Formats: sequence, structure tokens, C-alpha cells
Amino acid sequence: MSIGAMDGPSPNHQRSATGVAAETWSDTVVGLDLPRLTRYLAVRLPGSIRPPLRAMPLPGGRSNLSYELCDADGRVLVLRRPPLPLGPGGHVPVPAALAAPAPETSRSDIRREYQVIRAIHQTHGRAGRVPVAEPYLLCQDTSVIGAPFFVTAKAIGTVYRSEKQCAALSPSQARAVSHGLLDILVALHLLDVRATGLADYARTDQFLIRQVDRWDRLHAASASREVPRLARLAAALRAGVPANGRIAILHGDYRLENVVFDLASVGRVNAVLDWEAATIGDPLVDLGLLLTFWEGPDQPLNPIASAHTRTRGFPSKRQLADRYATRTGFDLSRIGWYIALNHYRVAGLLEVLHYRVRHGLPVPPGLEKAGSWVAPLVENGLSALRDNL
Repeated sequence: MSIGAMDGPSPNHQRSATGVAAETWSDTVVGLDLPRLTRYLAVRLPGSIRPPLRAMPLPGGRSNLSYELCDADGRVLVLRRPPLPLGPGGHVPVPAALAAPAPETSRSDIRREYQVIRAIHQTHGRAGRVPVAEPYLLCQDTSVIGAPFFVTAKAIGTVYRSEKQCAALSPSQARAVSHGLLDILVALHLLDVRATGLADYARTDQFLIRQVDRWDRLHAASASREVPRLARLAAALRAGVPANGRIAILHGDYRLENVVFDLASVGRVNAVLDWEAATIGDPLVDLGLLLTFWEGPDQPLNPIASAHTRTRGFPSKRQLADRYATRTGFDLSRIGWYIALNHYRVAGLLEVLHYRVRHGLPVPPGLEKAGSWVAPLVENGLSALRDNL
């Protein structure tokens, strides 16, 4: 999962992860071999680009990297590739679970992200389409830029990531943005998985207990200190796994920061971004993550929430959950468990950063003190289990 929600503001267009400010176009960009890429695209997308090709890294999250590509006529495409290494690991060994993915894993992840985008782009569900950037091609030949990649259209619009952006919205506009965000999640979860061709995309048996197992392993691998009440949260999650056989397509990182909204029609979603965590499983895991990152005026301190979502007009967590339940018909009587699971999940990712800081290993800028956010997350997770939201 990306933890890009903890980054600063980004420009009003599609964005992802390089940590580099998108200021100028360049014919030399880290992570791309533009001459080779230009020749490759000229053959694979004939008539779509006119050399020379320039590129610009898009700032934001910490997962797969996105670049805008601009040709001589000003036409713009977006390229996605695996992340670049953070830096040398130094003499302190990093647990295997924290290491960068092997090249074959990166290639598979890029292929899988492209596969799900393409499938969703081609499918119309009973609650409408789920908008994604139009996919153009997938390249698994690492000789082109040094890594697998795919190319899509550019998603035009704005990404609401800063408190300043959201404060400029009227209450009715804030509600429209929130409802647009929620309704696209509903549309995704109501897609017929078989109709998309993604029925075999991932294992679905014992999905929830495997999620608990996964985050248990992450916590064990990144353990470098005693976190108060972490074991209690883990035990409570394992003891209370819901019995739910519902299966849907999950985005895996569905948040306000991963959605492009239309500039002219406030609340209309033009594209959902960053699908590398997509899977097939219980849809309430997705909803639980959205609510985990949702700040509310009546909620306890949430150090990783999108603080701008508590500005005027944005609905509460309860209002979002009620809208989801009404539109899907799904039973949310155990939603607190799913919210707690996502607190446990994010706490594990932050412990990875704490481990790296403690051992002098590089972390993304601005996340050097992320370890201090873990204890509040654990407490909020326990509160979600107790209060069910």
C-alpha cells in the first residue's frame, strides 16, 4: 500500500511517486531512457507522438512512479514504472519482508496493474463505469527504460490533496466531491468480477484471515521496539474475523488523494489512479481504508488522515458509511473490524519507516518521524473495534 496520504500538496493533474517537484519538462529524467523510449513508442503507437519527447516526474505518493511525457506537438501521455531504490542499505541488514521487490516481482506488479486498469476500462457495471485513464500499452522489455512500464492517457482534472484546496470549496461542493468519491467506490464494488475477466486475478479463499496474517508478518519483520497495545489489537483482529463470503474488485488504496475530479463539474470523477494494490476480496476492506484516512470533527486524533476532509461540508465517517450501505445493500454491522484492520496495516507500514530511521537507512522526505504516529493508530484501531466506526 502506498502511504502517499502523508505527502504534501500536488499539482492539479494525475500524480504519483517520485518525491520530485514537477516544475519543468526535461529531455533527461532519472528513471527513463528517453531516446530508447521515443523510438519504442514511435513503433508501438504510430502517429501518436512526434519527437522529440520530453518528460516530467509527477510528485506525490511513494509507490510506482508516474511521469508525464510530452511530444513536440504538446500531446501528453503518462508512463508508470516500478519505484527506484531509496538508496543503499548500509551495514544494518533489512528484514526480507522490507526489502525492495525483486525485478521479476516488479515486472509482475506492473503487468497486474495494467491488467486491472484495462479490464475496468472495458467494463460497464450495474452502478455505472469506474473511470480510469485509458490504457495504451504494456512493455515488459526492460531494455527500453531499464524496467517494465505501461502508458496511459493523461487524466485531466484536479486531485484534492491540500487543506487549502478543500477550504475553497463551498459546503455543497465539498459534499459533491465526497459523494462522487464514495459513489465510484460503490460502482467498483458492484462490478461483476467475472464480466471483467479478473475472476482469477487473486486468491479469494480465507481472504480476511490472510490479510491479518500478512500484516502480522510485516509487524514481525519490522519490529525494533515495543509498541504499547499493538499485540492487543492484533489478537482482537484475529479473534473477531467476520464471516463474509462477498467477493469484489478492490482498489487497495482508495482515498481522496487517488482520484482525479473534473474541473468543470465538481464531484464528477474523471479517473481513479494508482491501482498497483488492486486485488479480489472482501469489498469492506476498501471501505475500511477510505474511512481510516477520513478525518472527522468528532473523531480522535488521526495522524495519517486527510486533515482537509474535516473542513466544512465534508460528511462524517458515519454519513459516508451510511451512503455506502444504502447504495450497495451491504451489511456494515462489523465495519469497525475493517477500520481496525486498516489501522493495523498502516501502523505496520509506518513501523517499516521507523525501522529504517533507527538503523540509519533512507526514508522518503517528510516521513522521518512517521514512527511517532504508530501508537495513536493502534489506539484508534482499538476504538474502532469497540465503537464499530
